[in-house]
Amino acid sequence: MSNLPIPSPTLLAAILILAWNFGVMLLFGIDKRAALHGLRRVPERRLIKAIVFIGAVGAFLGQRLFRHKTRKAPFTWLVPTMLAVQIAAMISAPLFIAGLQNSWP
Repeated sequence: MSNLPIPSPTLLAAILILAWNFGVMLLFGIDKRAALHGLRRVPERRLIKAIVFIGAVGAFLGQRLFRHKTRKAPFTWLVPTMLAVQIAAMISAPLFIAGLQNSWP
């Protein structure tokens, strides 16, 4: 048995969120490539689900990097809205948890 340090749950959550957003960004790239080459596309429903499920940062970066889905109706408002909501949630979650810990009997 090795004595490797166990990462904190916060660090694990951050790593998972970064990995997920990287995957969402790649999903936008895959869809762009498919669009250019006439291949089977990633369904919009799947892209939207990925954005809503903590993937707005990856979607925003994917839109900019691949110049994809920047003018399509649901994506023009969904990505910035979810980006603001998710950033607010990530900033407020630690504050909320700290408040609960301080008020616990």
